[in-house]
Amino acid sequence: MYYEEYNLNYNFSTNRLIVKEWHSYEPKDIAQPDLVKVVENILVPEVTKTFPIMWRGKYDTRRAKAWIQEQDSDSKTLLAVERETKKPIGLINFFNVGDKSRGTYLRLGYMLSKVMWDQGFATEFVEGFIHWCKENKISTILARVEPDNIASIRVLEKNNFSSERTDSNGISLLFEYNLLQ
Repeated sequence: MYYEEYNLNYNFSTNRLIVKEWHSYEPKDIAQPDLVKVVENILVPEVTKTFPIMWRGKYDTRRAKAWIQEQDSDSKTLLAVERETKKPIGLINFFNVGDKSRGTYLRLGYMLSKVMWDQGFATEFVEGFIHWCKENKISTILARVEPDNIASIRVLEKNNFSSERTDSNGISLLFEYNLLQ
């Protein structure tokens, strides 16, 4: 996977967010240093309703720990903390897909705490990730979105992702951001 093959700095920031690899936060840098509790607080049923079926629903301590282990085994996960309050507000996870000879393609997933919806944080978070990708010579970012997840579609459109096809499952939309143009 791209993030294991290269020694990258996964930290970036935006006007309102500090973003780091989720295991790298020091307790003084975050209002809720317990990652399991952070995941429980972010992954509420309203947030997970458009996730793959096995990730939907309520998260307790056991399920949050299992989800963290699953993400650590096959993707890189970044945690966004609101700069002013140090409150954890969202997650981005990504993994490498495709043939490296055609460039580095990352598959992006992101989620934002329900209490932070409708404040522009998701758009800002994804925009910051795009800038990080440009700095790290990523060629393409792909994002799969369920057609009824209008808010997520809007976040991707605001960040100039294009959607021209459905994903291989034939149901969800596949959005693409080409960084080499």
